[in-house]
Amino acid sequence: MKRILSVMLLTAFLSGAALAVEFTRQQAGKITQSVGDLLDRAHYKGARLNDAVAETHLKNYLDALDFNHMMFLQSDVDEFTEKYSKNLDNLTKAADANPAYQIFERYLKRLESTVTHIGGLLNEKHDFTKDEKFLAQRNKIPWPKTEADAQELWRQRIKFELLNGKLTDEAPAKTAEKITKRYARLQKNMKQFDSSEILQVYLSALGHAFDPHSDYMAPADAKNFDIHNVKLKLNGIGAQLRQDDEGHTEIVNLTPGGPAELSKQLKPKDKIVAVAQGSAEAVDCLDMKLGEVVDMIRGKKGTEVRLTIIPADAVSDSERREIRIVRDEIKLTEQYAFARIVEHVTADGKKQRLGVIDLPQFYQKCAADVEKLLVRLQKENVAGVVLDLRRNGGGLLNEAVELTGLFIKKGPVVQVRNPKQIDVLDDEDARVTYDGPLIVAVGHHSASASEIVAAALQDYGRALIVGDLATHGKGTVQTLYPLAQWMGTKQVVDPGQLKFTISKFYRIAGGTTQKHGVTPDIILPNVLDYLETGEAFLPNVLDADNIPPAKYQRADRLNGGLDELRKNSSDRTTKDKDFSYIREDIELVKKQRADKTISLNEQQRIQEKKEAEGRVEARKKERDARPISADKVFLVKTETVDKNQPLIAVIPPKPVAAAAKDATAKSKGTPQTKTTPQPAKKETKAPEDAEEPEDTTDAGKAIIDVYLRETLSILGDYARQQARNGRGEIVAVPR
Repeated sequence: MKRILSVMLLTAFLSGAALAVEFTRQQAGKITQSVGDLLDRAHYKGARLNDAVAETHLKNYLDALDFNHMMFLQSDVDEFTEKYSKNLDNLTKAADANPAYQIFERYLKRLESTVTHIGGLLNEKHDFTKDEKFLAQRNKIPWPKTEADAQELWRQRIKFELLNGKLTDEAPAKTAEKITKRYARLQKNMKQFDSSEILQVYLSALGHAFDPHSDYMAPADAKNFDIHNVKLKLNGIGAQLRQDDEGHTEIVNLTPGGPAELSKQLKPKDKIVAVAQGSAEAVDCLDMKLGEVVDMIRGKKGTEVRLTIIPADAVSDSERREIRIVRDEIKLTEQYAFARIVEHVTADGKKQRLGVIDLPQFYQKCAADVEKLLVRLQKENVAGVVLDLRRNGGGLLNEAVELTGLFIKKGPVVQVRNPKQIDVLDDEDARVTYDGPLIVAVGHHSASASEIVAAALQDYGRALIVGDLATHGKGTVQTLYPLAQWMGTKQVVDPGQLKFTISKFYRIAGGTTQKHGVTPDIILPNVLDYLETGEAFLPNVLDADNIPPAKYQRADRLNGGLDELRKNSSDRTTKDKDFSYIREDIELVKKQRADKTISLNEQQRIQEKKEAEGRVEARKKERDARPISADKVFLVKTETVDKNQPLIAVIPPKPVAAAAKDATAKSKGTPQTKTTPQPAKKETKAPEDAEEPEDTTDAGKAIIDVYLRETLSILGDYARQQARNGRGEIVAVPR
């Protein structure tokens, strides 16, 4: 059954067609009918497309367009409710998608009125001495009843944004200009929505009436999903683009080793104003939607694209030149698995090597990439390995099964329940790639396939799970189904694809990760534990339940040593200054959650700002005073293994001991758990004891954040504990 499921999911992902042109209303209606029919017949929940679903569908669509309930009036909502709340199901079955466009037109009308009104609000004299509060998140608050109520909401909103500018010492005119451009850009972007994009929002709202993970993908989004979540590669020039406020397409950065970088003809902040294919006439792309520009630039490997650009250093927009670049395959290597070796110097002066494998998502052949990294880590004599899934939101089910198999002999990995039966997906390969001390690091963003791996290795007793209070809690499986297969192959345009839930997965012990997630063996404090994050907080979430356990044999690697590991970790985190800062931030978040309003009183906000800045400065001072860590970090990429390259030490952009100091710098009291550091300049003189070459190219990956630092300390304890118990030797059997 494992093979059948894997193939079914994979073929759906690989069957994406070319981008569609704008849908006619008739085509949109047929697509709507097909999506409704598929959800009604094939969704795991078994709910019928009826009045109850129609009511939720309408609510979801209104919220998708106006999440904070500030554009529509209550009279709009009442009108749509009376007209559609008990009728959208019937219109869907009758191939009528007109409600999507009628409601969207009303949204554009309200948006235009709002943008027009903002100019007057910016010119008003606002009193920042009043004791006034603003609620920024209004998604659970009713829509404004009247135009006057709406104008009062927007007065508070604009006052809030103006006050933010004052608090940063920005000139009032500059703040007003930014606000004007912000809402003008919003209006422009929404007016550029074509019929397929409107339909995508509308039909995803229908999918969400069944569960949070069922979405309709218009052709453009289906293609991008395939690129960024499955294949991790595309054919193009290797440039990240954005659209500026004047409607120009601007270069953000260039992919290292990509055609654009190698050509030496493009650089960041260059503006693309026209695109041509081969010898065809150039197409002006000023004010064109970014997705359309990207689609023109992408193309078949080996073909030429001509770009007309305004160089970043041009004196005026009239200074233009044409460049020619041959497209090539671009691999999105930033999402590939990679490893680090952390060489830690213990208190007694001994060196201990520990490995970390970071897997951002479960893409095609990621298990094979992780296997390569595991083999190399063992050649480098690591004492243990951390599999870091903290930021991994999931991916391909079969890859999760294969990856789990790298650490166990053979046996069940996950149970998959569809409406008719329960199937057990097994690792059928008895070979083990890595048999040494193993920790799986998880967090609130670990979801789906990540939870399958963590849960299986925990149930086997094969790995120690370390992280936040719980993982995300997504225990459902989706398939991406091309609608052309349902509607027939004689479609004039590609109708897109439907991602919908077909089954739920369960732990081999019989429990579920749905809503509950995976509870780590050792829990580290995190601010996210006190925010509404996770599956349980999503609307229309599927319930949690249990099934009988599968037959499997536990490895019980912890062998009664968990209490000792917990105590050691607790002792460290109690004394650790960074964790004391995290506990302080948790208390701040608790207070913020108790009162979600924001003061519009300038003096009160200045005081809050001073307190936050003082807190950040005190932490920075304490961190800067710490001794520089003697630990070394070596980066191991899959290409490092493929080319059998030697280890290269990566230099962090700041002392490792102070690596977490930016975590709260921009948060006004609410910390972030990761930073985006800039590479440091390479030192002119290497440390005296350096034996390996050093590199700053991947400097950000040299940083060991506070959570990973403690996880590695736990791993060090665990490895020593295993050695005492006679399990210190690492056994590697190539697969």
